[in-house]
Amino acid sequence: MEEKDWVILQTVFEEKNITKAAHRLFMAQTTLTYRLQQIEKEFDTLLFYRGRRGVEFTAQGELLAKYAQEMLVKLRETKDTLLNLEGKVSGTLKLAVTKSFAFYRLPALLRAFRNQYPNVDFTVTTGSNLDLTHSLHRNEAHVAIVRGIQHWPDEKEVIAEETICVIAKEKMNLQDLPSLPRIDYEPKPSLNIVIDNWWRENFSEPPFISMTVDNVEVAKRMVMNDLGYTIAPSSVFDENDGLYKWNITTPDMEPILWKTWILYRRELMKLPAVRGFVTFMQENPCRISLE
Repeated sequence: MEEKDWVILQTVFEEKNITKAAHRLFMAQTTLTYRLQQIEKEFDTLLFYRGRRGVEFTAQGELLAKYAQEMLVKLRETKDTLLNLEGKVSGTLKLAVTKSFAFYRLPALLRAFRNQYPNVDFTVTTGSNLDLTHSLHRNEAHVAIVRGIQHWPDEKEVIAEETICVIAKEKMNLQDLPSLPRIDYEPKPSLNIVIDNWWRENFSEPPFISMTVDNVEVAKRMVMNDLGYTIAPSSVFDENDGLYKWNITTPDMEPILWKTWILYRRELMKLPAVRGFVTFMQENPCRISLE
């Protein structure tokens, strides 16, 4: 098998559908089918069974798909290592990032990084903290950027701290919150715990949740239309939105902080793109206002 065959096998295994795999590979379906038949002929085995809903890989097919994935990873690492021997900061950087950080912070961060290291390419995936750490474990990502409380056994560093705040359209007294409509969203479990703990420390009655939406940006749009208040990390807040914010605090009146972390494996620091990005983040931490 050649490199293009590894890519074909990995893609079909991920999609479990010939039509979708062909579309993703920018190949004609007949061409893709022919290449798969050639692989089967080379190894004298059946890769998968076709069904109405897609394909189901045989044990032999799964073994070859796993081999293809491992070879692609090794090929990429070998290319990066060769570039490292030449002293160049280049290669492909695979990032796994939380959706909120990708929305509010990542574009400007990558632009600044690319200005400094123009020969580095990116692949970016987004997801939950759990999905992102799994990507690191499976070697599907070099670096993860996650938020909240982290339990990661290898290298991790805080790259930003921000307050958590109540955001509303009009000025109000925080003591009135239990009687005011709150717009909830689906935050990370760890953020939910922080907000719930703060609420229990300050109020004896539950919040009046008037609606629940699927993400914090939608919640903010609802707030902008004066449909209620929300509680979110301060990176959501923009002075140009015409909103007010109040930081939530501990009983000692210290602001409650929400941390953003960079996670990576020490062994990957040998790759120039990874080393360059980690160093860049250490020298240029995200500047999120704590006011």
